[in-house]
Amino acid sequence: MSTERFDMTEAQLQELGQRTLSLMIRAMGDERKAPITPSITGQRTRDLVDEPPPRTGISPSSALDLCERVILPGSRRNGHPGFFAYVSSSIDPVGVLADALVSALNQNLPAWRSAPIPVQFERTVVAWLAHSVGFASPHGSLTSGGSMANLTGLATALRTAEIAHGCTRERLVVYLTSQTHFSLQKAAMILGVTEAQRVQIPIDGDRRMIPRALRERIIRDRSAGLVPACVCLSAGTTNTGAIDPICEIAQTMPGEPVWVHVDGAYGAPAAMTNSHAHLREAFARVDSLSLDPHKWLFAPLDCGCLLVRDDARSVEAMRVHADYTAVSNTEDDERFAYFDRTLETSRRFRALKVWMILKVRGLDAIAREIERNIALRVYLDRRIDAENELEPLGSGLSVACFRYVPAQGASPEDLNALNRRILDEICASGDLFMSPTILEGRFALRVCIVNHRTSEADVDRLIDAVVRAGRHLS
Repeated sequence: MSTERFDMTEAQLQELGQRTLSLMIRAMGDERKAPITPSITGQRTRDLVDEPPPRTGISPSSALDLCERVILPGSRRNGHPGFFAYVSSSIDPVGVLADALVSALNQNLPAWRSAPIPVQFERTVVAWLAHSVGFASPHGSLTSGGSMANLTGLATALRTAEIAHGCTRERLVVYLTSQTHFSLQKAAMILGVTEAQRVQIPIDGDRRMIPRALRERIIRDRSAGLVPACVCLSAGTTNTGAIDPICEIAQTMPGEPVWVHVDGAYGAPAAMTNSHAHLREAFARVDSLSLDPHKWLFAPLDCGCLLVRDDARSVEAMRVHADYTAVSNTEDDERFAYFDRTLETSRRFRALKVWMILKVRGLDAIAREIERNIALRVYLDRRIDAENELEPLGSGLSVACFRYVPAQGASPEDLNALNRRILDEICASGDLFMSPTILEGRFALRVCIVNHRTSEADVDRLIDAVVRAGRHLS
């Protein structure tokens, strides 16, 4: 096959497609197998991948050979049932196949006129997501992930405050906590909100924002001539799955309205379950909400979502006139443009994989899987409580943090060092994987379950491995 002609015959595409599909199926099958992480060094990755830019091409089949030899064994298996680290979910195969179709279609979604059906798919999927978690309106957009959703939500909040109060950004204040995801801190920094304008509100013993402290600070800032612009809340923090008292804060905001943004990139889909249905009332009261289908809805990367109560605020914040983007259509749906509402102009057809998962599985089945993940975390908590050498440090949704404490005791420094060694030993085994975090100066073993393959037997294996490693290393 010539590598200089870009077109392929149907027969050539069939042959290449079958080989690619086989690799995709193998990659998804490998997710169930150990080792979870590749045993490889930084230097080895360079040796395998770094080379001068190719002046002449090779056959597609030879390129796929390289993918098989290098990429498949060199990738982490996030869908392994023993993967308990980060918020990286196992993927739904139907979403993978939909995403492959998206690449073949190669649709760009800046506006309805550019891709009428794909844009309507995205608008419909966003409305489905809003309905599924109880958000108050069907407006929003799909993004690359929670970080971009948080950035867009905060940018909309800040611009709304500037317009409402006729002020410059220097007078605006953003409220967060020590547990707020770093993406919102970064978003504020990028958007010109100085460190002094980013106010950390105290948290309670469950690591949730204290409403009274927030109200007092807002009153104080207004008295000083400042403009409270946005309260950033969490529906499932990365550290411990903590959920801020969203309803209480949204209901009792003092004085003029302040934009309330909720980072639910990880935890918002829990609102679909019976155990966390109370989140629906909370989400109905806020101005914007981020959530990531590529986390707890089991969609392939990348796909985040920003929901916004008032679509007009998004347009006010994001619209910039350019002659080459002028829309001549007169019907409302046909005039719709995402470039008037988001930071992106070129936009992938992310909605198809989410649509496929929701259509094939249905919301009820997805909710049951989320509920099962939460129940596994509850089971994990019970296992931790039952072991005298394990100390719980905080848990919520499907996240739990704990540490090993030897029977003979140890200093705080030695405990931190010991648990670091435990984590390293377990992750090196290849069959289990956790992530670290620090809670009030204590090194914690952090578990997050967003996996449709993980079972109680996997939780048992994890606890037994931690206890065994702790005794061995103490």
